[in-house]
Order: sequence, then structure tokens, then C-alpha cells
Amino acid sequence: MRLASSLAVLAVIPTIVVASPGSVLPSVPPTMKPALGEKGYAFPVYGPSSFGDTFGAARSDVSGGWHHGDDIFAPLGAPVLAVAHGTVFSVGWEKVGGRRLWLRDDRGNLFYYAHLSAYSPLAVNGAIVNAGDVLGFVGDSGDAEGTPYHLHFEIHPIGLVDRGYDGAVDPTSYLRSWRHVQTLQLDTGADWTPSVLGSTAPRAGAVLLGSSVLPALTR
Repeated sequence: MRLASSLAVLAVIPTIVVASPGSVLPSVPPTMKPALGEKGYAFPVYGPSSFGDTFGAARSDVSGGWHHGDDIFAPLGAPVLAVAHGTVFSVGWEKVGGRRLWLRDDRGNLFYYAHLSAYSPLAVNGAIVNAGDVLGFVGDSGDAEGTPYHLHFEIHPIGLVDRGYDGAVDPTSYLRSWRHVQTLQLDTGADWTPSVLGSTAPRAGAVLLGSSVLPALTR
């Protein structure tokens, strides 16, 4: 596993402001859909999934008072994938997002993943990953506990990072255009079992081998 320098990893980390009741200062969600400047983006969930456009919907527990991404619904333990080649950072627990992480691609665009049930061995601060690498597994951690299992996914283009966490754009059209990974490359030397204590996520091997859309599994 390659690691990026700490300076590069920590250069820009949007802060999610958890709002207390009655304290949300409304902002307007960005309406632009800028090109991200890279090719070959991968859809962030492997296997069967569904999502709709909920960007901008009212949310009382985050800064701005609106939903900063889309929710991608999938079975518990479905693999969550890196959408691009880039650097993983800010891996860990957050009150709203639960088990979450960020990915910065080679152009500086940022992608936020939340509500994971567990992480893969690649989910390490500073890890360099490729599009399609498994970063974790779908769940309902954080404020999503008890809701249908899903990945909360956000896109923060490099040109809007000066807006902080509110520099997110509607990910729907991007997600609809990105390729769906058909084959996963797994590291045979790593433990791919979700290892979070108390997690009800099924063993990763059972999820992958049981998938009806898995044409080939390269180990």
C-alpha cells in the first residue's frame, strides 16, 4: 500500500458542522455541475443498488440545512468502491456520518462516503487507491442507524473547496454516467472480513460470492 505525504493528505478537509436544534443557518445548494477533469470514474457501490436525486432536500442536522449528496441503497455489506485514483483521508467515526472517509482524486476533487458498516484494509489515511478498489462496506452507522442500508455519497469539486462543506454539488448526473465495476480485484494477503466489534454485516466473502451480478472474481 502506498501512502501520500501527510501535508498532501491534510491540505483540505471540509468540516461537517453538526447543528444543534434551531441553530442551522440556511445556505443555498450549488446548482452548477462542473466537469471533474478526469476519466474512468467508477460507481461507488458494487452490485445491485438504487438511488434517487435527494440533493438539496431539507436536513436539520448539518450545516446549510440541506442534503449534501445522494443516498445509494444496497444490501448490508455490499462493497463500497473508490470512484477514482486518489488519496484516502479522514477515515474514522463522525456523529452524523458514522464510519466515514474522504477520497481526493488526482485533480483535487473530493468525495465523501458515510454510514459504512466496516472498512477494508485500504481505508487508511494516506493510502493511494485506484478506481474500483474496495474501501469498505454498506451499512447504517451514524445518524442512519435503523434506516435502510445505504451509502451517503457526496462530490466536492476542486473549484468549490473555498466554500468548505457547502461546496458540494448534485452527484446524481455524475453517478448515472459512471461505469459499474464488474470484477473486483482483492488482495489475497488481507483480511476482507468486516471487523468492527458488534457489526452485523455479513462476512465480505459471502457478500461477494453470493452476488447475482458477479461474472468473475479475480483474487
